[in-house]
Amino acid sequence: MSRRRPPSLRLDHLGLDPGSLVGRVLKSARRSEKHPSITLAFDDGTRVNVMVDGYSPAYPGVPKELEMSQSLVELFAANNSTVDLKVTDCALIELSDKAFATERNDQWDQRHLGIAFKFASPSQDDVATEPWHCVWATLVDRDEHGECIFRTYDDVYLEELQRSPRKPRHRKISNGS
Repeated sequence: MSRRRPPSLRLDHLGLDPGSLVGRVLKSARRSEKHPSITLAFDDGTRVNVMVDGYSPAYPGVPKELEMSQSLVELFAANNSTVDLKVTDCALIELSDKAFATERNDQWDQRHLGIAFKFASPSQDDVATEPWHCVWATLVDRDEHGECIFRTYDDVYLEELQRSPRKPRHRKISNGS
């Protein structure tokens, strides 16, 4: 039995509508080494970033990371980040996780937005059995021993990368004299 599509959450979400990815073929997924983002490259030449709401490279604050379901980690790792997967569904979903601050011995339920993807190989017709794959954001602070002392969550969104216009190439003109 297949799971139903998660309902969309907010009409005022940031960035690109996740439904606009349906039908596109994902060719690669690359995690940024410097920032909490993943760049998804599609066969039509578009590139879309999965971003953390509120993150600014100028003011990083508590370290933020993008995490994903193990099935998505394995999917990207098995193919060395190069894939050939048709997006059959994509939606913002509401997640609820336990956040905590050990210093105050405090924990709470944190609701946040994730992005759920459903894929099929371009030649595959029956996608009913394909699982949902999810990406979400965490904010983690560690002590000097590497122990997690604070963990909370943040919303994620999609942002289409705009290609910068290329400068026209100028040929060197030789006079031949």
